[in-house]
Amino acid sequence: MQQSALTVPRAFVLQERVRWADVDLVGIMRFSAFTRLVELGEQELMRAAGLPYSMVFDAPEVWMPRRALGFEYFAPARVDDLLELRTFVSRMGETSMTLAQEVIIVESVSSPAGTRVATASMTVVCVSVAEFTKRPLPTIVRERLAPFLLTG
Repeated sequence: MQQSALTVPRAFVLQERVRWADVDLVGIMRFSAFTRLVELGEQELMRAAGLPYSMVFDAPEVWMPRRALGFEYFAPARVDDLLELRTFVSRMGETSMTLAQEVIIVESVSSPAGTRVATASMTVVCVSVAEFTKRPLPTIVRERLAPFLLTG
């Protein structure tokens, strides 16, 4: 049986330019600016999965605060470089999940296309808003993010 394009696990892909506010005095993307990319990837992945933040934040019973965030840097990105952000779910547990991201250069004056800039990993834990205690990930989150679950 062949899977449709909608059910084949895949990364969510978007492109973003390195902005002036993202770089240091020599024009290299600051390590702290990568947090913006991770949040952009997360927000747009959720939107693509049918879980836009406007819906999630409307009347939350559960919340998914960050538990861990890590980066590895491989090559510099410079102002105006066009980057491709590949965001996917790398692990889905009972009460938490880990989002992973790869940052690749698409277009640059100083680096070849395809250069891996960085990878990131962010773990979030599902908690109740009222008691801030762990809760199972909602079924709707599991179902809607399933197409973006890439493991091993």
